[in-house]
Amino acid sequence: MSMYTVRGSAELDAKIDADMKRIAEVASPFGLAGVLIGGYGRGEGTPFINPDGSQAPFNDYDLVVVVDTLNHSVRETFRSLEIRLSDELGLPVDLCPYPFSHLRRCEFSLLNYEMKYGHRVIWGDGNILEALPAYPHDATPLSEGTRLLLNRGKLLIDIQQRLASSDPLNEEECIRFIKFIYKVLLAFGDCALLVAGQYDVSYAAKKVCFPAIGNCPDRDFVVEGYLKAIKLKEWGDFHSLENVAVEAEFQAVREVFLRFMPWYRTHYSGREGSPSKNLVLNLKWNKRLCSAHPREQLYDAVVDLLQGKPSISVERFYELHRRFS
Repeated sequence: MSMYTVRGSAELDAKIDADMKRIAEVASPFGLAGVLIGGYGRGEGTPFINPDGSQAPFNDYDLVVVVDTLNHSVRETFRSLEIRLSDELGLPVDLCPYPFSHLRRCEFSLLNYEMKYGHRVIWGDGNILEALPAYPHDATPLSEGTRLLLNRGKLLIDIQQRLASSDPLNEEECIRFIKFIYKVLLAFGDCALLVAGQYDVSYAAKKVCFPAIGNCPDRDFVVEGYLKAIKLKEWGDFHSLENVAVEAEFQAVREVFLRFMPWYRTHYSGREGSPSKNLVLNLKWNKRLCSAHPREQLYDAVVDLLQGKPSISVERFYELHRRFS
C-alpha cells in the first residue's frame, strides 16, 4: 500500500516524498514541525492518472506548521513561502501556522479532528500533535457539517458562475469542475454520517459505516454518489470521465444540495459564537446589529444564490466567505 494514497504507485510515493523534502527545506527554518494533513496526510490522497497511465499528485499539499509565535509577520512569511513552493512544485501548497501553545486549546472542528487522527509529520517532533485534545469520535459538532456544506456550495457557485458564460469549458476546467462536483458528493455522505453519529476520519471506515446513515433527502443519489466519489478519490482517472456532461451533472447535484442543506440544518440547534462577539462582527462586516454569527448569513445566501434568488451579491458572498468560511 502507498504511504500517501490507497492505490498509488511507488513512483508517485517517491515524487511526493521529494516534494515533502523540498517543502521541509524551505519551510522548516520557520517552524518547529511541519505536519501533512488532508488526503495525503491520511494516506488517502488521489493519484492523478495521466492518459499514458503514469501517476501524478492531484490533491493540494496541506500542511500545518507548528510555530513558537504567531503574528502578522509570521503569517506573511508563510504566505510568501506558499507562493514560492506552489510555483516550484506545480501544485498548490498551503502552509497554515499554528502556535504550539494553542494546540491544547484547539476547538473541536472537523479540521482539527482530522488533523489529530489523520496526519504525517514531515519534520520536527513526530508526536507534536499529541498536544491536541482527545476529540471523541462520536461527538463531532453537527455545525461543522454545515460549514462543510457551505464550502462545497461555494464550489457549486463557482461552476454556476462559469456556466453563465457562453464560452465552452476547456479540458482543465472540465477536470476541475468534476473534482468540485465530487467534493460535493463526498460532503453529502460525510454529513449523513455526522447525523447518524458514524463519522470517521478514514474513508475506509466510512465505507463500512455508510449503510447506517439512515434517511436523508435523495438517499439513493447520496449513497451512489458518495461511493462513486470515494472510488474516484482512490483512483483519479479523470480522463475516463471526459465525456461526462458537466452542466447536467452540476444541475443534478445542485438540486440535491438545495434539499440537503436545509434538511441537515434541522438536525442541530444552538447559536455559533457568543451574542456579544457576533454583534461586533456584524457591525464590522455587515454594518448592522445582529446577534447571529455572520456565517449563518452565508448558510442562507449559498442556497439563495444557487436558486437564482440572491439575498446578497456573488461578490459580497465571496468576500464574506473568505473571512468566515
